[in-house]
Amino acid sequence: MSEPFAATLADLCSPYVEAALACYLAQFGVAASLDQEIAGFYGTAVLLHGAAGVSGDVVVKFGWQPGRVEREIAGLARLRPHCRVPMPQVLGSGMADLGYPIETLLLSRLPGVAPWDVAKPWAHPEHTAQQVVDVLLGWHAVSDARGFELPNGCFVADLLSAFEAWTLPLHDYVQSDASPFTPQQKRAYALLWQARQCFLAPLAGMPSSLVHDDPHAGNFLFDAQTGELLAALDPCDVAFRHCEQDIFHLADVAPELNLLETYLQHYAAPPGFAARRWFFSLWDDAKHSRNLRWYDAQWFDDKLAKLAAEDAVFADEIVCKD
Repeated sequence: MSEPFAATLADLCSPYVEAALACYLAQFGVAASLDQEIAGFYGTAVLLHGAAGVSGDVVVKFGWQPGRVEREIAGLARLRPHCRVPMPQVLGSGMADLGYPIETLLLSRLPGVAPWDVAKPWAHPEHTAQQVVDVLLGWHAVSDARGFELPNGCFVADLLSAFEAWTLPLHDYVQSDASPFTPQQKRAYALLWQARQCFLAPLAGMPSSLVHDDPHAGNFLFDAQTGELLAALDPCDVAFRHCEQDIFHLADVAPELNLLETYLQHYAAPPGFAARRWFFSLWDDAKHSRNLRWYDAQWFDDKLAKLAAEDAVFADEIVCKD
């Protein structure tokens, strides 16, 4: 998944820009001006300069997956009390008509830039990495005595049962006739599902953690010159899960910060983490594929190869049956 594409004033004709400006006008009764439009994975964000004394600068997000706005609102509310840096405030939500209905979310706009817009090399990469990791450690220190959360908000005592509840629909999607996955990839995912208990066994008995569910560096804002961490953004499916279901994302963006390596200085990962991080990552990619019908054959092949390089049993199964 590539970095978001940013557009500016040249894109005033964009339907998202027009809808964002209309959304702001309807919400506050005055006009705003465009700063930037950013096309992300789950939707488009339009950054507006708000009217002085009325709203401050705002972000209008358009969600491509039905229900994503509601989940983001809930996720922000759950994470914000435990976050060491600011997170956006919800200013409003609704629907826009772009020739088709699309969900909208109006958020306060926080200072800072995405990691790809920070001056390189990073001024203090170790300091920045520790700041990001401290945010995750704060979230992950929040546990629930009931155990692990299910998609319906109920709880179970063991990680395996919760993982199965979240992941069985993904397994069924991958194996379905409608999925874009190749026969070889479907077989690999079937093997991952069969081996789920083995992959998760080293985590048995560990507490649940409140997870952001997509905490790569691209979902944080930084000072453009110093790299100082300023804000956290864009939660996905926030729930009480296992901290390892968060931390594999740390290697996805800005690898020069060594975020995953920094986190592992504070977390004694049980045996099997080198393979388990790819196990969790592959199921997360299956979720994104199901949610938006996104698919990149090489992307999945490369991740399966990385898992196979760390797990001899999985590699033997793949090789023996090819």
